[in-house]
Parts: sequence; C-alpha cells; structure tokens
Amino acid sequence: MKYSKVDLRKNKLHYPLSKPGTTGKNESESETFMGGTFWREHALRDLIPYWYEHIRDEKHGAFHTNLSQEWQPLPPWDKVPAMISRNVFGFSAAYLLSGEMKYLEVAREGADYLMRYAWDKKYGGWFDRLTRSGEPKAAAKSVGLQLYTNVGLIMYYFTTRDKRALSYVKSSIEIQQTYGYDNEFGGYYQELNRDLSVKDSGKNKHAHFGYVGSLLLNFWLCTRSTEILKWECNLTDLSLEKMIDSEEGWINGYVSQFDRQWNLIPGIVDGKEVVHIGAQLTAALSFLRLYHQTGNAFYFEKGKTLGDKINRYGWESESGGWFELVERTCAYRPVAQPEVQWWIQMYGSFLQLQLYRLTNDSQYLERFKKSEDFFFRYFIDRERGSIFSAVSSEGAQIGDTRKAREWRTSYHEMEHALLNHLYVNLYINREPVTLYFMLYDTGPSEKHFVSPVDDPSVQITEVKINGQQWAQFNAFERSVTLPEGKNFKVEVLLKSKDL
Repeated sequence: MKYSKVDLRKNKLHYPLSKPGTTGKNESESETFMGGTFWREHALRDLIPYWYEHIRDEKHGAFHTNLSQEWQPLPPWDKVPAMISRNVFGFSAAYLLSGEMKYLEVAREGADYLMRYAWDKKYGGWFDRLTRSGEPKAAAKSVGLQLYTNVGLIMYYFTTRDKRALSYVKSSIEIQQTYGYDNEFGGYYQELNRDLSVKDSGKNKHAHFGYVGSLLLNFWLCTRSTEILKWECNLTDLSLEKMIDSEEGWINGYVSQFDRQWNLIPGIVDGKEVVHIGAQLTAALSFLRLYHQTGNAFYFEKGKTLGDKINRYGWESESGGWFELVERTCAYRPVAQPEVQWWIQMYGSFLQLQLYRLTNDSQYLERFKKSEDFFFRYFIDRERGSIFSAVSSEGAQIGDTRKAREWRTSYHEMEHALLNHLYVNLYINREPVTLYFMLYDTGPSEKHFVSPVDDPSVQITEVKINGQQWAQFNAFERSVTLPEGKNFKVEVLLKSKDL
C-alpha cells in the first residue's frame, strides 16, 4: 500500500509527568507520558488489577453491571451484553500487554457467557439486556448495543483466534447489513424488534461512522477482509454525504439525529443547538484510521479538517480539558455546566497522536502532552484505583461516581493505555513493542494478523511461539503463519519502519 504525499517524519520528544495536585511540570519525575514503559505500567498497575479484583460476578457469571465508587456491587442487577463485552475488551487488552493468563481467563469467561446467554437463538442478534440469571429481558435490538457487544468479542478473537467469537460477530454484522438497512432511503436503522423487523427507523452515529470507528476498523485489522474494508468505505462515504453539517462542517448523528428520510433533528440543550465533541472525535479518528487502511487521501483530508476544528473549539487550551458539548455555531461556546468526560479526554489525546503521525506538526504533540497532563492530574483515583468518570473544567470530581455502570467499564481506560503504549513507542520514540497472544486452535498454515495499529509502516520484526524463535511471518502484512495445534503462546515484536 502506498501513501499519498503526507509528511511522515518523526521526532523523539519527552514530557515529564506532573505530580498529583500540582499545576506545573515536575522535571524530576522518573515516569513520563513519552516514556517507553509508562503506558503499559499504567494499564497493569493503576487499572486492570482493580477491575480484576472487583468486576467479576462469581455467583451469576460474567460481570457486575454496577459498582459503587468503593467497588461494591449495586442494583439494578440486570446483565447488559454490551457492557460485558466492553469488559472482555479490557481484559483482552491486559493480556496483549502482559501475557498474564489470569486476565485472558476472565476475558474468555465473559466471551463464553455472551455466546451462551446473550445471542438470540431463534432470530439471531444480541439481546439488549438480560436478567441477573441470564434470561432475555429486553426484546428489542438497538444498534448501539449490538455494536458494542461485538467490540469486545473482536478484540478477544484478535488475542486468541477463538473462531466461535468471530462467527458470532460475522452473524451480527450480516443482520445489520440486511435487516438493518433501509432499502428506500439508504442508511441503517436505529433499532430492530426481536424478530428483526424495524422498531426505530431513525439514523444516527452508531449505525454509520460510529460502526466503522468502534468495530469495523478493528475487524479489518484482524481479518483483512476485502468485504469489510469495502463496507467501511461505504459507511464512511454515506456519513460524509448525509450527516455533514453543510454550514459548519460538523458531523451530525449524536446528540443530533436524523429521521428515516435523513431530515435532521437537532440536539438542543439550554435552548441552543449543540455539537457533541465526543462524536466529532469518533468521526475524525475514524476518517484518519481509514486513510491508513486505504491510502485514500480523501479520508485524510476529511479527518484533518474536522480534527483541526475540534482542536480549535472543543478543547480548553489553558487547562487541557476537552468539552462535552459546544454551540453548533460561532462562537462555539461550551454549553450547560462544562464537564470533562473520561472517554472524550482520551479520544482527544488519540486525535493528537494520529495528526502528529500524519503531519509531523509539533502543535499536535504539545496538545497531546497537555491533554494527558490534565488527565493524570485530575482523573486518576489514587485512593481506590482506576479513574473518575467526569471532572469539572477545574478538575473537581462531578457526576456519577460509580466505578461501573451500563456504559462505564474497563473498556475505554484500557483502550487508552494500550493505544498510547503503541502510538507513543511506535510513532514518536521509534521503539519496538511486544504483544502477547494465546492462540487456542489453529489449522495447518493458517495466518493470524497481529497488529492493532492501522499504519502499514508498523511491521513485524520478531516472533516467538512457546518461547522459541519463529521465522514464518510476513513483516509487511503483519501476519504470522501458524503451526497446526492448540494453545500456542505467541510473542510478537512490532516496530515502525520508514515509509
């Protein structure tokens, strides 16, 4: 794959981490955001041990849905497949970084639970909600919950090559492509009934650019399916055609929505039309990552244009925090009580690393540093472990204090640590990274794709299987040709090559 002409030169820079409660940089701090081991250690020290200790529901299976700030189980006790799967993602990421089997065992338990209880064996598709004992409770199948139930399973497949998980994800995608498609007006529906008839014909983020950014990009990375890549492009092109704000350049679809005929239903807060910065970040990152996968400069241009607008109006440059909602039109002021959401702060940082990688413009790297300084100064829960869900623009904890709830799991914080570990090492420091896989069952000469990074300049330099050097890999394709057998522990060394 050849890139269009975009400057991809790199610099190696370092940034000292500010100590908790300070406002300046502490030059003597040994750990840094830009250090080779910082993000891996953050994941395995500050995050996943707490989830491992508290999230597992050993009596009823899978995970507790709600945990207090002190990690105590709380009602309601329903099981939410999308939430379970997002924790499967978190524990799979922990194994990729550590090779510790206890984390993969938890991921497998969660995946097994989903495949046993959450799939509708009569009509197909994931149930939105289950009782505590695993019985179906919500008959409808909303696209957001379908999508996120697949997200963790595809990461689990990437880590284990468990073909059962891949089969379920493929079946779910097929339902979305057929029953979820609007043959008359184009695009994809918001919600189906249990029998896969249409319940809500509206259009939104999750069924379009959100589907690409959260699932399909990763699905392609671990399968290299030409059909999936084609659908990624179709959904992205549809989003850019139908969901773009022609006056302001934002992407609609959340919190604004569309009816079946693509008529816009604006998001209104405090009497003002608003833009959700998290949705804009999801879109911009999706476009930039798709550029890596296709080499099509059109997606780079769209991602950079939107990304630069987000950086101008969605970020508070003095503090380093990312807004949740801003006015749709000039002067794009923050709306309601400004608060900084955990996942938006993380995605704001991802955007900077992607733009720095593709432009070599130091403004993006500086913004990344300041964004992460805000995150580590205010979001880390140093008493109880893990992070806070939201803080004020001044850094005070606000909002829902639960450690876990329906849309709050280990997913985003482990994604944050994993991707920053990869991007900082590969893109900035030009240092190799090691990832661990446990491949349960392989046929003769099967390939397994091993890079969670879209950029084709990231290549394999070394592979070990069960501790022994293994030479059968394709460095550029990022694939390992496997021996036939079961339970192969694979270590892969990835490094960024010059383009």
